[in-house]
Amino acid sequence: MFLLDNYEFYCPVKTNSGNKALEHLPIELNALNSRNPFIIASKDIGGKGAVQKIINAFKNSGITIGIYDAVPDVPDMKCIEEISNIYRNKEHDSIVALGSGSVVNVAKAVNIAVSCNIHSLKNLAGDDLITDPLGPFVLVPTLSGTGYETSRFAKIEDLTFSSHFLMPDIVVIDPRIIKAKDSQIVVATVMSALTHAVEAYTCQAKNPLTDMYAYAAIQYIVENLVNVVKKSRSRKGRMALANATAMAGCVLSRTTLGIVHTLGEVVSNMFDIPHGICMDVLLPYGLEYNTIKNDFHTPDLLLPLAGFDEYARTSEKLRARVAINMIIQMQHDLYDVTKGKIPRTLEEAEVPRYMLQDIAEKAVSLGSAEFDFEGYLTVLEHAWEGKPIFGLEGLEN
Repeated sequence: MFLLDNYEFYCPVKTNSGNKALEHLPIELNALNSRNPFIIASKDIGGKGAVQKIINAFKNSGITIGIYDAVPDVPDMKCIEEISNIYRNKEHDSIVALGSGSVVNVAKAVNIAVSCNIHSLKNLAGDDLITDPLGPFVLVPTLSGTGYETSRFAKIEDLTFSSHFLMPDIVVIDPRIIKAKDSQIVVATVMSALTHAVEAYTCQAKNPLTDMYAYAAIQYIVENLVNVVKKSRSRKGRMALANATAMAGCVLSRTTLGIVHTLGEVVSNMFDIPHGICMDVLLPYGLEYNTIKNDFHTPDLLLPLAGFDEYARTSEKLRARVAINMIIQMQHDLYDVTKGKIPRTLEEAEVPRYMLQDIAEKAVSLGSAEFDFEGYLTVLEHAWEGKPIFGLEGLEN
C-alpha cells in the first residue's frame, strides 16, 4: 500500500443522504444554532417544485425561513450585494444553497460577505485569504452543477476564492431533488467529478484518506453514469452519482490540481464548452501522459474501475493500459447513448487545431509547475485526434 511519510487531511463536510433527507434539515440547522436560515435557489429549480419541497421540510419545525429563488445563470457582484443585503436586513443566521453550479457560487460568496461583514469581496479573492470560519452553510445539490459544489472553491465574475472555510458544513442529498433529465448537463457535472477523483487517486500527493473518497466516487460513477444517461429515472443511479460528485468535491480540496483539470478549465473558458465535457475528452490522454512521464499511480486505478477480480487477473504491467481503455470505452458509450452529443475528441468538440499551442501556453500560466508546455501540448494533440500516447505496454489492445 502506498503511504507518504507525512500527510494532512481535513474534511469538515457532514453528509445526509437518502429518503426524506430534507426532513432532517431543521434538526441539523438547530445543531448549528440556526433558527432563521436563508434559502438561495435559482428560478429554474423554483419552477420545478424543489423550493416547495424544502418549505414542506420545515413545517412544524418552529424555524422561520427566508427564500431568494432568482439566482441568474451568470451571477455578478450586484447579485451578491442584493442577496447579502436581504440576508442582513432579515437577520438570517445561516445559508441553505438549493441547487448546484451558480447557486452554490453565489451562496458561498454571500456567506463571505455577511460573515466577514464586508461589501467588497476582492480583497479576499485568492488562496486562503479567508482566515476565520464563516456562518453555517448547508448544500442541497442537484446533478446540474460543476462538480465543485462541496469543494473549497468559489467563482464570481473574474474572482476565484479558495479556502476550506468555503466547504459546506452539511450536504443533504435527497432523491426528490436529484434529477437527471438533461443528459449533457449530467455528463458534464459527473465527468468533472470523475476527473477530480481520478487525478486525486493517481497523483503523487495522494494519501490513504483521499483514496477512500476518490475510490468510492470513481466506483459509483463508472457503475452508474451510462445507465443514468440511458434511464434518467434510475433513482439509485442518480443518488450514486450525486454522492460521487459530493465526495469528489471534498477530495479536490485536499489534493493538487492535475493536468486534466487545468487543461479542461482553459479549453472551457476559451471556447465556452462545459468544463466537465472538456475534462471527459482529455482524461485518458492526461492519464497516459502522467503514467509515462511522471510515474503517477495509474495502475492502481484499475481497482475502483474494474473491481478486485479484474485487478488481480491483470498483470501489473498492463493495469494502467486496461484502466485507461475502460475510460475510453465509457466515452464511446456516452457518445452512443447521447447520439453523438457528447464528444470523444477535441475535434468533435469543435476546438480548432491551430489553437492548441495557445491553450498550452495559457495552461502553463495557470497550472502546476510539475507540468510544462510540451506536456500540455502533447495531451492536447492526442486528445484532438483521439490517438493514444505511445509508451504504455499493451497499447495495441
